[in-house]
Amino acid sequence: MSNILPDDIQALRDALEASPGEVTVTLNLTRKTAEKVLDLLEAEHSTGAVVVPVKDLFTSTEAATMLGMSRPTLMKLVDAGDVEYVRVGSHRRIPMRAIVKYQRQRQADHEASLAAADQFQSNISFDGDR
Repeated sequence: MSNILPDDIQALRDALEASPGEVTVTLNLTRKTAEKVLDLLEAEHSTGAVVVPVKDLFTSTEAATMLGMSRPTLMKLVDAGDVEYVRVGSHRRIPMRAIVKYQRQRQADHEASLAAADQFQSNISFDGDR
């Protein structure tokens, strides 16, 4: 919390109290805090759900659990360059932004596959009607 200035916190509180609708406020944030706010807003926009991580870097076991896969599967994705990581000493840690990015890509790929399957089904139905 030390990255956010106390004046910014108070400005946000005052703006929320003053308006029952939209809130307009100007804040001075560190880059890291601004990135966290952006991640929060993007998560809410894309999934409707908001998860606020307690930390920025996760072990491969933690990240695999969050992604709903085994650790070896995650490590294959890391080794292939599909999931980014950072080195902390001799260990690889997965940043929260990399977890979110992979989740979004997986969701987009899933939606594209469904659309392709629907298109294929439509083509089969159309051809079968002849």
